[in-house]
Amino acid sequence: MAKICKYLLLLIAVFITNTAIYAQSDSVRRSIDSVKLTGDTINRGTDENIEMLLENQTEDAEDSKLLEQMLQLEANPVDINSAGTNDLQKIPYIDAIIATKILEYRSKNKKFYTVAELRYVEGIDDDLYGKIKKYVIVKSSTVDFVKDEFGIIQKIKDSKKGLLSNIYFEMRTRFSNDLQPSRGYLEPGKYLGPRPKFYNRFIARYTQGGYIFTGSLLAEKDPGELNWADHVGGFVEMKSHIILNHLLVGDYTLEFGQGITLWGSYSFSKGSDAVSGMKKKGDDIDSYNSVNEVQYFRGVAGKLKLPSSIGDFSLFGFYSNNSIDASIDTTLNQLSSEYEDGYHRTQSEIDRKNSGKERLYGGRLFFESKFFGTTKLGLTYYNSEYSKPFEYKGLYDFNGSRSNALGVDYDIVIKNVNVFGEWTRSYTDIVGGVTGVKFLFFKLADVVFMVRNYPKNFISLHSYGFGEQSGTSQNEFGIYSGIRFKIGKLAIVNAYFDQYKFPYATFYNPVPTTGRDFMTYTQWNVTRSLTLYTKYKNEVKEDVTSVINSSGFEEDKIYERGQTNYRLQFDYDIFKTFRVRSRFEYVFVDYQGYHTAEKGLMFFSDFRVVPFKDIVLDGRFIIFQTDSFDSRIYEYENELNGVVSNQGLYGKGRRWYLMLKYRPYKFLELSAKYAETIIEGATSTGSGNDEIMGDLKNRFSLQLDIKF
Repeated sequence: MAKICKYLLLLIAVFITNTAIYAQSDSVRRSIDSVKLTGDTINRGTDENIEMLLENQTEDAEDSKLLEQMLQLEANPVDINSAGTNDLQKIPYIDAIIATKILEYRSKNKKFYTVAELRYVEGIDDDLYGKIKKYVIVKSSTVDFVKDEFGIIQKIKDSKKGLLSNIYFEMRTRFSNDLQPSRGYLEPGKYLGPRPKFYNRFIARYTQGGYIFTGSLLAEKDPGELNWADHVGGFVEMKSHIILNHLLVGDYTLEFGQGITLWGSYSFSKGSDAVSGMKKKGDDIDSYNSVNEVQYFRGVAGKLKLPSSIGDFSLFGFYSNNSIDASIDTTLNQLSSEYEDGYHRTQSEIDRKNSGKERLYGGRLFFESKFFGTTKLGLTYYNSEYSKPFEYKGLYDFNGSRSNALGVDYDIVIKNVNVFGEWTRSYTDIVGGVTGVKFLFFKLADVVFMVRNYPKNFISLHSYGFGEQSGTSQNEFGIYSGIRFKIGKLAIVNAYFDQYKFPYATFYNPVPTTGRDFMTYTQWNVTRSLTLYTKYKNEVKEDVTSVINSSGFEEDKIYERGQTNYRLQFDYDIFKTFRVRSRFEYVFVDYQGYHTAEKGLMFFSDFRVVPFKDIVLDGRFIIFQTDSFDSRIYEYENELNGVVSNQGLYGKGRRWYLMLKYRPYKFLELSAKYAETIIEGATSTGSGNDEIMGDLKNRFSLQLDIKF
């Protein structure tokens, strides 16, 4: 408790110091605010908005597809004068109701003249407008501006002239290296390749009339891999407004309905945003240029758009023949297990590379109508066949070589109510799915209710439905309730309650178990320059553990494991070009008496400074102490463009990083990051081949981005 008080006093001291600075700079800030356009002060609030969506992603998710989509939206904003509901919903925080309201406003007023005109759309307040404005554009606009992370105010209208206005080119190359060698590099016969990680990606886009042609090529080498282009991917695609609306050859994902039949390798889950992330918003073929080497398709996919008097019909077709990494039982000529980490560092990992294949084909019929509100209906089917059968493992695991799925999804908006869901029959003839309803009470609250039911023998191999077991739509029933409301201009509150059960035994628990999860997250708008964030999360799960009974024998018993997280954070724009942020987080883990309770705490303070218009410097210092890995605390970090880093900290130690972004020209950006973690008293960190001797783990990363 004394240590907790010490860290709280430290946080209060930082707050008081910055408040004093705030008082001294008030007159300066007023003059700055008087000339603000639509841009943020060094992305005020932007980092927090992204963290709300991504903080539950896997730690160190190199080139997260979700983050990449957000970055691509920044580089290629959606034209709100031509976008449909699907295009608008690709923007974070725009749901089906808001997308419908935007189209209704556009239909009534013929078109948007400026991006700022979105403020007049029913349901879009200042907070929502601030979150979405960087992802939209009005191509005819000459008066709207945006301020980028370097503090440079730019016109939204494209400044390129003539032929160049039709061409977009992007190149990204990245180098990263863990400076301390792990055991895999020191022991002969382990990791065969060098330590650095290399990544290169090229994207070219040509626009002519109503056609958009895009091509992409990437090559990547993970640390320890021998081949400098161990993973190669890419695609070419065409989008148009004709009947052949979309055609893609190469790597892609399919994101339909609520992800119960077909979805990509990522999805929002439960997080600080209690409303926006629960419902999926996919209805399209999505090009794939991530380094994640699983859960994507390789082949051809197309979409025909067939307008009619009653609505728009879309017909999708797709074919894929992609390799997978798997171990082979040579005796039975079966696939014994599939590996999804994408590593090919050791000889055994190389041997299982591309050892199996999956051939998949299918189609989708989609209908959208404005006849009765906004109605979307979809019917999806696919058939999958593996080159070798998977060996039998368990009664409710996938076995054999063939599978298929047939799903029906719906998404209906009537005024301020959105009803949505998807139900799928898997090859086991079992139906599973999710359904929900969202209410938008303008100026008051957003409310969502969802029910999910995935039976024990429901096996949909390419699903990614919402649930406690993220990415595993099986053996789970749950009811989710979420709300977001405003307390005047003072605060925005997010809260959810999720109750779930696993009706049958799982790999981890030999008996059925239950759980519940409650969270509140509040943004306090103290001043235009000072924002406080508070978060409370309590999760209770039943767990099966072995104990010694009164007779001296070992037996399995069900206990409740409870974990409570408390968070206090403030973001403070001291000057136009200087922002500080501090966070205190405490975790308490209760094992209901069968194990000693654990606790952990973390404090960090970071800054962002823009000393010149073409330089951004980020830094953070972190101290942490937890009783074990079980009481670890995650902290989402600022990273190089395209990278998600959500570090899990445990033990006793400190961590710090510095990141520099330099843009000497509008088309060129250089970025570099150095990060270091020290675990006090540790003789080593990590395990197995990844074990590093000593108490130090550090990494250096360098990236070049070219866009024009």
